[in-house]
Amino acid sequence: MRKLAFVLILILVLMLCSCATASNAGSERFSLERSTKTASSTGLLMGSVSYGASGFYFPTSSDILDISLLKTDATTGLVTEISHQRLRNFQKFPIQFTVRYDNADLSEDDSCTLIVTLIIDDVVKGQGITLLQRTTTGFSDANLTLLSV
Repeated sequence: MRKLAFVLILILVLMLCSCATASNAGSERFSLERSTKTASSTGLLMGSVSYGASGFYFPTSSDILDISLLKTDATTGLVTEISHQRLRNFQKFPIQFTVRYDNADLSEDDSCTLIVTLIIDDVVKGQGITLLQRTTTGFSDANLTLLSV
């Protein structure tokens, strides 16, 4: 009986040791650390889109408004998309939008352009483009009008 009790205690001790080792190994693989990225690294661009000179256009559920934020590198002239958003099921114009981008993607001398495209039944029907003005906190609001293509 003593041998059986000793064996059972020994098995329990070994099991507890293996659990402690497994939990330590798990904590090394999955440690909780604060992210170095902060909320302030995310920029917001807000704006509105109108349609044509008359503004009369009533979207259908299949229409897509494609919004691209592009940067032009001041030193190389390379154009890169830094944010992209697609809006669906919008009800009427003007359409309000908010585009998020990472401030780390921009340097002080870069210029940015916003291109908005209206896609109806997989065909581009309208497009608008604007050069964005920088402020101390990001960009001023973008207001643009889509012209028929």
